[in-house]
Parts: sequence; structure tokens; C-alpha cells
Amino acid sequence: MAMSDARYKLLGGGQYPSECDEDAPVPPALPVPLCRCEPGNQLAEVKQSRHPKTAGRTFYICKWNDSLNPCHCLFFQWIDGPDKFDPRIRLFPYYRSESWAYNEFRRWVPPPPNPPPMTEEEKQEAVIYRVNNPPKCHCGVSAKLQRLNIGVPPKFTPFFRCSLKARNGWPACDFNEYIYGPRTH
Repeated sequence: MAMSDARYKLLGGGQYPSECDEDAPVPPALPVPLCRCEPGNQLAEVKQSRHPKTAGRTFYICKWNDSLNPCHCLFFQWIDGPDKFDPRIRLFPYYRSESWAYNEFRRWVPPPPNPPPMTEEEKQEAVIYRVNNPPKCHCGVSAKLQRLNIGVPPKFTPFFRCSLKARNGWPACDFNEYIYGPRTH
């Protein structure tokens, strides 16, 4: 955050650290601190850091600290210790304006890891089961197996698609699943 020299001196130098400072003070979990704003002491709100040095750590910040209404107190305080660093948080969407009251905040938790790739034997077992028990599409009907290039060696993996057709001939919903199971990321 860029600030003029006059404002910097007015606020007493670097009174509070920012989210890029790993060694900022870490308070006990409760009570939620009050910032020192003009409208009276306000409860600080919670954000989660996306800075490369401190990704995933949570901190208190003044609720008035945004680009439209710059805060005069520049309040900042870590909630958790440096052991909470998790760089994977940077892979997910982030909106700078997001902040929550402490009781509404839900910590970002990384998604579970993808399962290991299926072996060919596992794929064959899954194919046999799914051909006999086709999955339901988003419309609630049994999906239809699509085989591309029938009669020649397959270039594409067969997949299930919605069996209902819209007026234009396309499937009624956007359901697509491989024959051996749902897609993984």
C-alpha cells in the first residue's frame, strides 16, 4: 500500500506491520481486538493472506481498510502463528475486498488430493459396472453411452452423456462422464 511521507509520519511511522511481515505480533485467539478508528472502537475483521511469504495465514484488519475508504488506523494483527503457512491458497480465487466478522470466518482448507490414476484393470472393472449401471445425469435420467468411431480402433474414451435431447438435437444438460468414472482434476 503506497502512502505519502506526510501521512506516514502522521501515523507514527510504521505503527502496524502488514501481511507480508512474517514476524508480526500473534495475539491469543480471543477476544477479537478493537481497531482505533474515528467512528469509535470497531471490532476488527478477519482476512486470509495471499502474500507469497505468508499465504494461508489469517489476520485481523480494520473493517474500514479498503481502497474506497482508506483506514486511518492501519490496524493489523496476526491471528495464527507462522506454522499455518500454506502456499496452495494462492491457487484459488481471491477478492481483496473479502473480509468477515470473526464468528463468520471459515478458514480456507486445501481440497483433498486427487486419487492416484486408475490402473487398466481398475478401469476395466469400472467399465463393466458402469455399462450395467449407467450414471444419472443432471436431469435425473439414465445417461446414454457415447461411442465415437464405431467399428474402428477408438481414438477417444467412450463417455456417458444426457440421453434427453433438446429441440435443436443437442443433449438437454451438460452431463459428461468417462465410461470408467467421473473426471478428476
